[in-house]
Formats: sequence, structure tokens, C-alpha cells
Amino acid sequence: MTFRTSIVSLFLLSAIVSPLLAASGNVEKKEYVCMMQDMVLGKPGIPIQFEGRTYYGCCEMCRDKIKSDPLRYTKASDPVSGKGVDKASAFIYGLEGTTFYFESLANRKTFAKNPQKFLKR
Repeated sequence: MTFRTSIVSLFLLSAIVSPLLAASGNVEKKEYVCMMQDMVLGKPGIPIQFEGRTYYGCCEMCRDKIKSDPLRYTKASDPVSGKGVDKASAFIYGLEGTTFYFESLANRKTFAKNPQKFLKR
């Protein structure tokens, strides 16, 4: 195994394991979310400007993803209300490394009290 292969393997492993170790809770700093993979990051991601809004990704490939399928990567469904939300303006909650997007603080608070109630839908 070459040094480069070892580094790439280590990077991929940390990208998979670190979200699993993440604590659950409100995410106030959107730059700590990869909005393309809907995961909480351990460090700030890269800002991606799209149609006048700022989204965040974990790597340069995220820039291409948002351009290729903007609805998939810029929109989400609020698990409490079922309404569509724009990820750039949403309230965010991280649950074991996975992000959920909300149209209001009230919905995020409702979800935080009992996430399993909304995830079983």
C-alpha cells in the first residue's frame, strides 16, 4: 500500500466514522453541515454559492453535485410539518451525524423532544 493510498483510506474512514460519533443536537453553524450528504461535519465545510444563496459541502465534488441536481441538494422536507424547506435558510438538527432541516425553530424543538416519532413515518 502506498503512502497516498494510506492517506486516502484514512480520509475515507474518518469521513464515515466521524459522523457516527457526532453528538445529537441543534446545529447553529451551517458551515458544519455537508448539505449534499446531509451530515454533520467535524470542521467547517466549503461555502457553495448557488442562485444567490450559500450552501455548504464537505469537498469540491459537492460543487458539481449542486449544479447537476439542484432540487435534490438545496431542498429538504421538514420531518415535523412535511413541508419543503430550502437548506440555506432552514433550522438544522443533527442526529447521530445525520442532519434534518426545519422550517421553524418550533418544529426543530418538537423534533428534538422525540425524533423517533417523526423518523418512523
